[in-house]
Amino acid sequence: MTSERLKGYEVGADDYVTKPFDNDELLAKVSVYLRLKSVEEVDQLKTDVFALLCHETRTPLTTVLSPAEILMSDQKMSNDQRKNFAKMIHSSAKRLHRFLEKVIMLSAMKSGRWDFKLDPANLCAIVRDAICEVEGPASEQNVKIEVELDDTPIVLVDVAKTKMAVTAMLDNAIRFSPPDESVTVRVSDDNGHICLSVTDHGEGIDPDSLPDVFTGFTDANSKHRTEGHGLNLAIAQQIVLAHN
Repeated sequence: MTSERLKGYEVGADDYVTKPFDNDELLAKVSVYLRLKSVEEVDQLKTDVFALLCHETRTPLTTVLSPAEILMSDQKMSNDQRKNFAKMIHSSAKRLHRFLEKVIMLSAMKSGRWDFKLDPANLCAIVRDAICEVEGPASEQNVKIEVELDDTPIVLVDVAKTKMAVTAMLDNAIRFSPPDESVTVRVSDDNGHICLSVTDHGEGIDPDSLPDVFTGFTDANSKHRTEGHGLNLAIAQQIVLAHN
């Protein structure tokens, strides 16, 4: 019996149960392994978050520290120059703050520590609110937002989280669209199923990166990671899945 157990471990088994087995013992073993798997996933999440923070915070921190050092060392700087450096620091700090908010949000989602409240709402109204959130970036990129909203019935959603998901998709589409192009938002009723889509005309995602595009914390599709924008699709997916 011992030799059989050893052989099982050698070929990769985590444990060994012999027949006839005790039901209570089997359930206890399953419970232990589920708990260990959960701990392992949390540890991996911590590792991924730490790696992402190390990688993504360097540039914003540099663009905060460098102007700050110049402000402290140059006593003859004009007021206009000081204002320009202060604007640079403020802009970089805001970028870093947005990125950290996304990391915290996605970490909470993946670990199951977030509130979710369903209420009846008009999806078209949520989409319009989300569009207002991205009008600034769209104008900066010279990207036009085209809207196609059908009359749809009231839906049961978490309003704030749904707006966050739509905003994330729009933000992602705008930032990777060529100038003078458009991003189209559609809401339609397809035989009782409400469909929402966001379409852009960017070059798209490398097919090899598609399996990892929703993970948020990997290096896949790294060009979409600037300022944490690679987290947008992962956050949107988590919100959509929570509605299922």
